[in-house]
Amino acid sequence: MTKMKRGLTLTLAGLMASTAIVSPLFAEQTIGLEPILISLDSDNGNGPVEGYAAEGSTSATGTNLELVETPVTVNVIGQEQMEDQGATSVGEALRYTAGVSAEYRGSSNLSDETQVRGFGDRTFVPTFLDGLSFGRGIHAQLDPFYLERIDVVKGPNSVAYGQVTPGGLIAMTSKKPTDGESNRVEVAVGSDEYMRFSGDFQGALDDEGRLTYRFVGSAWQKNLQGDFDQNRFFIAPSLEWAVSDATKVTVTALYQNEPDAGNRGFMPYYGIVEPTEDGILLDDDFQSYAPDYDSVERETKSVGYEIEHELGNGWKLDHSLRYTELEISQTQVGMWDPVNYGTDDSDFYLYRFLSEDSAKTLAGDVNITGQMQTGALTHDLTFGMDYLKNEVDSSYARSATDLYVFSVVDMNYPTASDIAAMTLDAYSYTSTSDLTQTGVYAQDRITFGDWALLVGGRYDWTKTVATWNGSSDGTYEDEAFTGRAALSYTTAFGLVPYVSYATSFEPVTSLDDNGEATFKPTTGEQWEIGAKWQSADKRFLVSAAYFDITKKNITESDPVTDETVQIGEIRSKGFEIEARGELTDRLSIIGSYFNADATYESGDDKGNTFTAVPTEQAALWVKYAVNDAFDVSLGARYTGSSYANSANTLSVPSYTLFDAGLGIDLGEIWQSAEGVSANLSIQNLTDERYVASCVRSYCWLGEGRNFQASISYEW
Repeated sequence: MTKMKRGLTLTLAGLMASTAIVSPLFAEQTIGLEPILISLDSDNGNGPVEGYAAEGSTSATGTNLELVETPVTVNVIGQEQMEDQGATSVGEALRYTAGVSAEYRGSSNLSDETQVRGFGDRTFVPTFLDGLSFGRGIHAQLDPFYLERIDVVKGPNSVAYGQVTPGGLIAMTSKKPTDGESNRVEVAVGSDEYMRFSGDFQGALDDEGRLTYRFVGSAWQKNLQGDFDQNRFFIAPSLEWAVSDATKVTVTALYQNEPDAGNRGFMPYYGIVEPTEDGILLDDDFQSYAPDYDSVERETKSVGYEIEHELGNGWKLDHSLRYTELEISQTQVGMWDPVNYGTDDSDFYLYRFLSEDSAKTLAGDVNITGQMQTGALTHDLTFGMDYLKNEVDSSYARSATDLYVFSVVDMNYPTASDIAAMTLDAYSYTSTSDLTQTGVYAQDRITFGDWALLVGGRYDWTKTVATWNGSSDGTYEDEAFTGRAALSYTTAFGLVPYVSYATSFEPVTSLDDNGEATFKPTTGEQWEIGAKWQSADKRFLVSAAYFDITKKNITESDPVTDETVQIGEIRSKGFEIEARGELTDRLSIIGSYFNADATYESGDDKGNTFTAVPTEQAALWVKYAVNDAFDVSLGARYTGSSYANSANTLSVPSYTLFDAGLGIDLGEIWQSAEGVSANLSIQNLTDERYVASCVRSYCWLGEGRNFQASISYEW
């Protein structure tokens, strides 16, 4: 039996055994417990979002709690916003979210590497799908049409998720069967030869409605900037079985294939941000030194299940398990850093590389939630255990540093024979990172009158076995306690101020450059003071917060030697505010502002701003329904300047982009067209040329103007 299969067997046995043990216990125990249930009117904390403002979320606390009562900053993006703004990736869907930068590589859009609250290069926040880890240690990306909603949880949240960065996390929720029976097909076309066909079907398979299904699928292709093809096909079936009035089982699966997954190139600082000494700025469409050679392929496979069981007396057991396989391969001609490997700022060396990565992830969680009363205090309790096994295998090979000189003056692209001469024998390695994590956690939300106290704690045991070229190996074994405490108060007019403190823990899963396990775990902590207000009809929500986050034992590449080193600590403190929802029956808005001071707190760069982090952002999206048939939208998003290096000697200028949208309900115009709607979205309306970010002298241009026009039919 392989280690992965053995882990699956042990986890299934352990998690399901806990289900068998606790079910009769809580079914018989009634002393001191009262059946107090929480329900939300329109969304259940992880289900569909009506309009732009979600009512509740389970992503921050693991329990179903209204957003206005959640003492953590959570921003929720639903399907309507994604469709109105024409988002074709999770990164694009986060464009109007305060303190989030998800497109730092511009049109080099292979994965959604997201920065939150000032944490930038090499500290991207982790992603979760349906509450379980997804895409850890590999370039992963999910299609937004597959997702019901995207929750951005700000700050450390190890209590609910285990190993996460202190900046926050992205919690994605997939489409699964709902109470309704509806079907939808959509056809879309757009700029750059964009074509898409999508379908979303759901309904009951039996007369009683106990067995329901949902089938989501999409296929699309596009010609990216720089003459790159990108295409994707995915299918995602799910089946829900109401075994009884107390038990529900949902089985989910996903297959996603991307023969051309996108582009992951990089351009020189001089020639992109600043002109070269010859006065040259590269063309906006310049994205590759060998467009006929560069390629990326990716395949994603996943299967899992969720079990919900009412234990009685208001207590509930939830259990979920998912196994995922991701594979990605890339061949590319790249640019050596002109600062260290260039002849001048117009001439630099090219190299060829090949990389292949695969990840196998088994993630599971089991938890019990319920309420109990002790005098005047009401306790919302959660007890749980989760498990993660993540094995990443990688191989890499590249050519020497000085085989081919590229000139931005002559634009002498390498020929096929030039590329073949860049033999992959200068440097190569294979590596494996095998991570196992087990965590136990408990949380209590205590309400007394208008006050609420949230306290939670978690203990993690982790083990990472890393190998390098099959010989050098190292083992990290770490364990840590993380916690959270928050106090909030609900005023008579609906304002909910709060203060919170939380910590995080991340074991380092890689070896140092000598192939040894020497790195210390990365830890984080945050203080947050904030306030939230929600309208009486719950269709408009405002949240504001001041935060102060410290992260210690950061691992990054030295800008001069390119060695992997562990620096002391960084700190990000600042303010953010976001308002979203319906101001009137016809007017909806999303507005956000973010300002942070993200600096190194130790080392040679003490006091300098962290690399590739825009410390100021602002965005406004306005949607107005002219009548029942037509709505128009207009958006603007500002991204402040950033630094390309830790010494803060190279900077990237700020930029402002404009977007627009138009929606038409054809059924309101022609009765025979009931269920038919059309949508037009335009991004970067003025075709602004901008640099998304730079890391050292590697830079990425943002995407120019593009549009998507779609027509859909729902019945």
